[in-house]
Amino acid sequence: MTIEVPSVAVPLAPSSTTAGEAASVDERWAAWQARGAAHDRAFRRKVAVVAPILIAIAAVIVYALVGR
Repeated sequence: MTIEVPSVAVPLAPSSTTAGEAASVDERWAAWQARGAAHDRAFRRKVAVVAPILIAIAAVIVYALVGR
């Protein structure tokens, strides 16, 4: 299952706080979406590592309790 995420440019750091406040709604929305997409990518990477480990641990526990 693939999720289509639009590629959005994110400013690394605003030069001042007034520039962030003066940003248009579209710019702030694009930055919000980019932060969300980055969070989703990080979460998926973590799940891709942790899920197989948890499945293996659960399989060992089930085998130890039921398999004997």
